[in-house]
Amino acid sequence: MTATLVAKNLAAGHGDRSLFSGLDLVVAPGDVIGLVGANGAGKSTLLRMLAGLLTPEEGELRLSPPAATVGHLPQEPERRPGETVRDFLARRTGVTEAQRLMDEATQALVDGAPGSDDAYSTSLERWLDLGGADLDERAEEVADSLGLAVGLDHPMTALSGGQAARAGLASLLLS
Repeated sequence: MTATLVAKNLAAGHGDRSLFSGLDLVVAPGDVIGLVGANGAGKSTLLRMLAGLLTPEEGELRLSPPAATVGHLPQEPERRPGETVRDFLARRTGVTEAQRLMDEATQALVDGAPGSDDAYSTSLERWLDLGGADLDERAEEVADSLGLAVGLDHPMTALSGGQAARAGLASLLLS
């Protein structure tokens, strides 16, 4: 899916310190952008905001189409105890949450809840759009192509920093 990201009049800060204000940006399909600035200037804040992980103090963000997603590769991936590389990839691609919602919708169908057929249809479509049906096969290929060199059932907490960064990149490529 190709998408356009539009930011209008964004502002962010920490406490009484303004990081930026009046920021306008359009990122269209095929655009490549760079972000340069001093430490503490708000680069990471802006990137998290563009990815929808933070809410701007002012302004608005729009994605067209609205169902599109913006990937974010943090400097240090969040590694949860007991989480495998496979689980990490499913969580970061959104497949884990989509699977949970589809399981709930399936149970609602079984229970005969009103509107459950529409809820199931919507959740199935989202799960398929996120690549849930073939995530394991694609994950193996992407991990190999990035030289991850560990199995998908390896714990994330046991990975080196470089391997964890590759796993993070794999999650974006799988998205």
